[in-house]
Amino acid sequence: MLNRIRKAIRNPERIPPYLLAFLKRLRVRQVTIDREVYYKYKGTLYPAYLNTGNAAWFILHKARQYCQGAGIDVGACKWPFPGAIPIQDEEHQNAYKLDRFADESLDFVFSSHCIEHLAKWQSALRLWIRKLKVDGILFLYAPHKSMELWRPGGPWVADCHKWIPDCEVIIPFLRANGMQIVEFNSERDSYWSFHIVARKGGRVTSRH
Repeated sequence: MLNRIRKAIRNPERIPPYLLAFLKRLRVRQVTIDREVYYKYKGTLYPAYLNTGNAAWFILHKARQYCQGAGIDVGACKWPFPGAIPIQDEEHQNAYKLDRFADESLDFVFSSHCIEHLAKWQSALRLWIRKLKVDGILFLYAPHKSMELWRPGGPWVADCHKWIPDCEVIIPFLRANGMQIVEFNSERDSYWSFHIVARKGGRVTSRH
């Protein structure tokens, strides 16, 4: 391992993602301030709860306002959205394959901290939109770009995250694919994440 690290230092452009993430993890320090635990990385403090999973819990109150009826939770993992059918990363059914659901059959598609894992995110979103009824809701929750620990190649995700989602990229794509923006928050919330709510067709007023 030491020899590989030495070679990597001499040739940083050849560092494989897993090793680069390992080297970055060495720079993450756990600190306690006023009895609160944080992770410090590149001078920024990140609350310890960011490393425990269940991101959806932090947006649940908002998502419940929009995600009603028959719907799915793409990338549900261990914490599916209440009442939704969980979609995991399985051979027969995943973010790119939803054959069991007819087109225009779903009232909502909810997805929390999944889209950043998808290299072909445009194809996935087109599929999700196709499965929505007219006036159906797409609710996206994703890591904010300021959260460096979750960036592709970052200490906590290595190469599991394929890109950095952002409102400036996703919103124009949704509009170009027949979605109307109901609301969004481009700023980071308490889980260092942001959300976008879009409706398939219909008339809505966008607001920040």
